[in-house]
Amino acid sequence: MDADWSVELGRDDPALEFPWSSADGTKRYVDLLQSPGSIDEIPEARQYPGLAECLGALNATNSPWQTVKCDVWLESELDEAEQIYDAALKFGSYLDLIARNISSRFSFERHERLVKVAARQISDASDPLVSCEFIVRRCWYHDEKPGGNLTPGFYVTLYLFGFGNGEAEARARWAQGLRCVTSSLIGLAP
Repeated sequence: MDADWSVELGRDDPALEFPWSSADGTKRYVDLLQSPGSIDEIPEARQYPGLAECLGALNATNSPWQTVKCDVWLESELDEAEQIYDAALKFGSYLDLIARNISSRFSFERHERLVKVAARQISDASDPLVSCEFIVRRCWYHDEKPGGNLTPGFYVTLYLFGFGNGEAEARARWAQGLRCVTSSLIGLAP
């Protein structure tokens, strides 16, 4: 598996508020840690059993993580760097993850070390037609008190892609890669 890591903490880089909701309120954070049965509220989890399994595992009691956001898609346009996979399609997803341990959420060093170790471990996985990237980004955590402040911390975005010449092939590689990455992440605490 091709695995890499990066850090995006610039002013114009993506950031997250936790917990979050869309401006119109139609989409929001679903707390799978406190309410595992609410996984049915996540459309992507209903549609993709592999993602539902991943979300369940990453929010389980033995995991140091909790998931915050996710999405899944299919693309037929590959960029120049992805031509090495000699594939027509890529099936991709992203997961935003925060540390379950509250004090860990505010340590850049822990997050940076984690993504480096995760990328190294996962690059040893066998499927060469799967790629992933771990990105450390800024997260603004809401205080517990009503009307509380936002506290700057960090989170990890995981992008994962399976490549193939048809949707079923790319999706199967993505699902296999997702299982591999999930297993690795459960063993790594930020």
